[in-house]
Parts: sequence; C-alpha cells; structure tokens
Amino acid sequence: MISNNSVKRRLKKGNRLNGCWIEMFNPIAAEIVAMSGYDTAFIDLEHGPGSYTEAISMMQAVTIPNNGKGHGCAPMLRVSSSDIVDIKRALDIGPEGIMVPNVQNVNEAQRTVEACRYGPAGNRGAAPRIIRASGYGDDVAGYADYMANEFLLIAQIETEQAVNQIEKIAAVEGIDMLFIGPSDLSASLGAIGDYESRKFNQAFDRIEQATLDAGKLLGTIPLPNRDPARLFESGHTLVISGGDTILLQEAAGHDVERMHRAAN
Repeated sequence: MISNNSVKRRLKKGNRLNGCWIEMFNPIAAEIVAMSGYDTAFIDLEHGPGSYTEAISMMQAVTIPNNGKGHGCAPMLRVSSSDIVDIKRALDIGPEGIMVPNVQNVNEAQRTVEACRYGPAGNRGAAPRIIRASGYGDDVAGYADYMANEFLLIAQIETEQAVNQIEKIAAVEGIDMLFIGPSDLSASLGAIGDYESRKFNQAFDRIEQATLDAGKLLGTIPLPNRDPARLFESGHTLVISGGDTILLQEAAGHDVERMHRAAN
C-alpha cells in the first residue's frame, strides 16, 4: 500500500503534478513513460484497447524498479464508464486512484462514490481476501485504511448537463477531484474542438470556480489557450500533458520530416 507519498496526499498538500495517458497497453512504452519522470500514468480503459489483465501489466511496468531504482510514477486507471461493475473490477486490481468519465449529474456522482465503498456505506462487491488490491488478502485491514484515506476518486466533467449541475456535483462527499474533459465538453456544447468559443470558456471557467469553491481538487489537459502554466495558476493541481500514442506519433513524424529535409 502506498501511504506516505500517495498522489492524493501530494495533491492535498498543494503539489502540482503531471500525468501521461497510457493508451498503447505496451509494457515497454509504459515503462519508458514512467522512467521519463511523469508523476502519474493514467491507464486508459475508456479509449484504450486493453483489458483488466493488461492494465495490471501496465501498473507493474510503471512501478517495478529498474536497476534498483523506483520510477516514482503512480498507476491510475480511467475506467470505461460509471457502471458499478466497471468500477468494481478496476478497484480490485489495485490502482492508486480512478477517473470516472462522463459523470453527468449529482445522482451519478453519488452512485460513483457508493460504487467505491463496501457496505453499508456503499455497494461495492466485497471480496477483499482474493483481490490484487489487498495483496491477495495479505493486508485487508491496511487496504481498508488505504481506501479511506489515500485513494483518489476523480469524476470527469465533460457535458453541458454536468456543467448545469456542477455546484451540486462538486459538493458530493467522496469525490476528490473534478477533471475537465475539454474534447467531449466542446462536443456537448455544439462544436467539437472549438476551445475558443465564449460558450466553452464560460463553461470551463464555471467548472473551475465551482470546484475550487467546494474545496475539491481540479485537473484537466492543456489546451491551445490554456497551457500548463495558466492551468496551474488557475488552481489545477493535476495536468495530464502527455500520451504514449501522441508522443510516439509526434516524435516519429518529427524524425521522418527531419530525414526528408536531409535527403532533399
């Protein structure tokens, strides 16, 4: 169990952390991401092609020490949906936190919290003696304490409906962070990828304000008009700036362009 330096603990102290999406589900690529110095690796079960078993391999790749040196990169999961089964299976494999996409309203936010808690506080399926998250039963009591104090629960805000209820969503006990999903938010507002529109920026600002007013953590990804420096200054403490597929594509494209220029 990670307890002394968990992502949640660091964020609560005001640390500004960076992250990288893990989309390729390749352990070598994930290990390189971790070794590069990212604070967190978000293994993406929403848009990535991997399974829960492969997600375990990704978590191992970003945490197992290389040549005796730990990577210092915390394994997180973005689950595929707010469905209780998806959340249960993700929690059981032992990430340091999860991001739940497309939380639309206060009721979904409350159900998300309940899906992360054993009864009577919630409705998570209880099998703590056989799951990876508790060391396959080696430390059930420690796992319970970890979930209560160190686990990071992130709700992703990415629709106009969610914006209209954002103050109520932000007030839900048990949600630690609201994470703005700009691509889906722009689509919901009528113009996918239009991050310059007044409507989008008003929605973005409202989410930021409501989140901070509620005393919750705030995060997102960089945008053309909102670079990491601006986001951190605006109160975000987690910015996921990279993605293994994008980084590979950009690096390969740059290298090919450089070679074409040299050849011509």
